Amino acid sequence: MPHLLQPMKINDGGSHVTMHWYIKGDGSSLDLSNEVILDPYTDLVPTMPRQQDLLVKQIWYELTGFSVRLAFNSTTPWEFWTLAPGASLHHDWRFFGGIRDNSDPDGLGLDSDGKLLISTTGLSNTGASGAFVLWMERRNRPNPQPPTLG
Repeated sequence: MPHLLQPMKINDGGSHVTMHWYIKGDGSSLDLSNEVILDPYTDLVPTMPRQQDLLVKQIWYELTGFSVRLAFNSTTPWEFWTLAPGASLHHDWRFFGGIRDNSDPDGLGLDSDGKLLISTTGLSNTGASGAFVLWMERRNRPNPQPPTLG
């Protein structure tokens, strides 16, 4: 039996998206590596073309026996956060606007497609399980922002 990676959309509104994922290891399969957990173009309504911006504003999580690395997809995935095993934790990045997809630093749109990825370490351990909730904001503008002249 492969690992269980079960998504659930809690809210998919015009400006914000809230998603919940439950993960359970099967005790024998390899860790996940750059597994797509959210494709803004196919998983959200209305769909988000590449030119839009998806910002991660808050996360709540609890993991037992494994860790998760979150990344945005590109030729070389841009990892932006690690969720460590332990008690229930919450991170809030609203103060500075959230974590945006910086996988395409030149802003040419050649590398990044906006997909959200996870990789795991230790998910093959017996009893490894966990869940996380992401609250994200949609912005209808290029990602990343073009430089401004001062």
